[in-house]
Amino acid sequence: MQDFKKYLNPFYKDIKQVQDFSDVVFKDDLEKKEYPYLENITKINVKSIEWLLPRLDQLTQELEDQIQIVEQETGDDAAAAKSIYNQILQEIQTTVDRINRDLIKVDSPYFGKIIFTPEDTRTKKDMDIYIGKFAITDENSRVPLVVDWRAPIANLYYQNSGPTKKVHFQAPVGKREGELKEKRQFEISRTRIQNIYNAKTGNTAADAFLLSQLDSRIGKKLADIVSTIQAQQNEIIREEINKPVIIQGVAGSGKTTILLHRLAYLFFNYKDKILPEKSLIVAPNRMFLDYISDVLPNLGVHGVNTLTYLFWGKKVLNWDNRFSVSTEKINIEHKEYKGSTKFLKFLDTYFNDFEESLLENIPYSRSDIISRRYFELKESFPHISMKERLNLAIDYAFAQNQFKTKQTGSYDNSLNIQNEKKKKILAYMKRNLNPYRLYKEIFTKKLIPKDICKYTLTGLRYKNAHRYFRTEDLAPIVYLQLKIQGTRDFEQEYIVIDECQDLSHIEIATLASIAKNGNITLAGDLAQSIIPPFYIRDWDTVKNLIKDMGHTDISYHELNRCYRTTIEIIEFANKIFRDRFPKSYKLPEAVLRHGDPIRDISLTKELKDVGKDELKTFLSTIQQEFENGATTCALVCKDKQHARAVYEKIKPFEDVIGREVTDFSENDYHSGLLVLPISRAKGLEFDTVVILDLNEEKYPDTEYNTRLLYVAITRTLHRLIIVKNKNIKDSPLLDT
Repeated sequence: MQDFKKYLNPFYKDIKQVQDFSDVVFKDDLEKKEYPYLENITKINVKSIEWLLPRLDQLTQELEDQIQIVEQETGDDAAAAKSIYNQILQEIQTTVDRINRDLIKVDSPYFGKIIFTPEDTRTKKDMDIYIGKFAITDENSRVPLVVDWRAPIANLYYQNSGPTKKVHFQAPVGKREGELKEKRQFEISRTRIQNIYNAKTGNTAADAFLLSQLDSRIGKKLADIVSTIQAQQNEIIREEINKPVIIQGVAGSGKTTILLHRLAYLFFNYKDKILPEKSLIVAPNRMFLDYISDVLPNLGVHGVNTLTYLFWGKKVLNWDNRFSVSTEKINIEHKEYKGSTKFLKFLDTYFNDFEESLLENIPYSRSDIISRRYFELKESFPHISMKERLNLAIDYAFAQNQFKTKQTGSYDNSLNIQNEKKKKILAYMKRNLNPYRLYKEIFTKKLIPKDICKYTLTGLRYKNAHRYFRTEDLAPIVYLQLKIQGTRDFEQEYIVIDECQDLSHIEIATLASIAKNGNITLAGDLAQSIIPPFYIRDWDTVKNLIKDMGHTDISYHELNRCYRTTIEIIEFANKIFRDRFPKSYKLPEAVLRHGDPIRDISLTKELKDVGKDELKTFLSTIQQEFENGATTCALVCKDKQHARAVYEKIKPFEDVIGREVTDFSENDYHSGLLVLPISRAKGLEFDTVVILDLNEEKYPDTEYNTRLLYVAITRTLHRLIIVKNKNIKDSPLLDT
């Protein structure tokens, strides 16, 4: 029999133990006062789990019985039996999700409490509101015992640092005003209160709570931050729907977390307008997607599509593995042009010319009727796709011809002839409406400078049943596909884009065009543009691009506070970057947390070239990091070639480190020691970061290397180690 309990949080085994509060020793009167409420909530949550666990066992048995039925049936009966099997399997998945969500409620049912006194009631009775990740309701009275963090009243918790007069929130019945008398923050784990913080305006309790949460973070997959969302983050998360939102945030400011919490908030408050399964997250690589994969499920959200731009673009084009990325050498200048707004405008002009040429050359004597009808439809119904307009215009022309034939009485043999003509026209359309072919003709016909055409055609080639393309060619081809097919079939009810600063303008345009009602949030950091040619130099170009697509109401936010790393590391970073970054780039502001000083290690040579004894000594230093509590440690390298050489050097010495060594080719975010280039580390975080071989040969003083080093330094949560080489001068970037 299958064991579906292996998909449950192991905490379910301790349910009976944690609901017994007889062993609790109160640290103070405040805990004594709060524990009865926690005990009551725990009993309610446990009751649900105790009902669901036997139900999971029952469903598991039903599934086993159904398997036997499926094996015995044939034909239509087998199909019906398989359908029932799938229904049971789906109910099992739903039950597992419900149990895991209820286990979260048991483990830490709430993190905040506010006392709000409304002014719009005669008695002005205090309202005690507990706030948690999920709502909890008394099953008899239906009174809310814990409100969901996304509920309107929870906004009072996030927007006020402590007791405040004259506050308000937008309730379903309208605006409610009053006084926030108390704000209390809880650390609860395994149904036990670890700490309570009474936040008062102007005191340090709120900072102490935040600091406690930041100190306890370890380099595992990204986690939710519902208990520590800051006021500015909360403002972005709760931005209204139906307009684009752009976030410029320094490293560690919580951009990714904001994006995911914004989705969770919107799905909760706009259930009738957007659905997870009709929404899209676009991220830089598959390891990053794995890194963020736990956040939305832990917030009760399932089914959101998560893709890199490459995989999304190929999906839109319906390309299989026969379409591959070219390995030909990249020309940065040509790549930049093909991702620019200038090339975007060229594509619009090119497509309009193509449209006219396509209609003029239809192999049919009555093509003028098709053309005229096509442009009538385009003017009257601009949102209909080109393909639909063509089909309607062709049908119209042939219907007109058949009507005329009937009037003249010569209809007998014309139908077969007309059908053959129609097939010929449709074949002509299909042949010419191939976006890959259409795009390639730009360069074969030399419609833009010859050097760009020659360069592009070396990437757009057909070999061994494979069609190749450069990465910068994908977005323009997708753009043409959307002009042909329209956006309706690809429309998403909400889109979030992370690490947006490394996308081209055309990539952004294609994604924005499929976002229903302008429902798109883009987040990035201009200082972290590390994939040449650095398309986005300022956010105004992105704003103008989106405005040109019809979305004029755009929200823009800047986040300057870094919550990831320590004051010592941020100060070290800012000394390097203060005079090297443009004045328009905001450097991160350190928040609260002190930590270890930055460490230097000197190796005689680059790591890949050192002897066995020196290597073992270095790796013992890494081992010490794990012994000191690190879960993840990243050896950050300049590029992929550097990372491969380092990985091959140290992989045979896993036993010295005592942890698994993983390289960047893995798509999953692993604990242990990761060896990866800076480009793959972007967006991730680790307990300890070791930047290897920081010498003048690898890191000369250029804009590109400055950006790389900025990203590398700001990946760490707790400790940073710089590795230098004695036989090569240090990078001039370290001269501060």
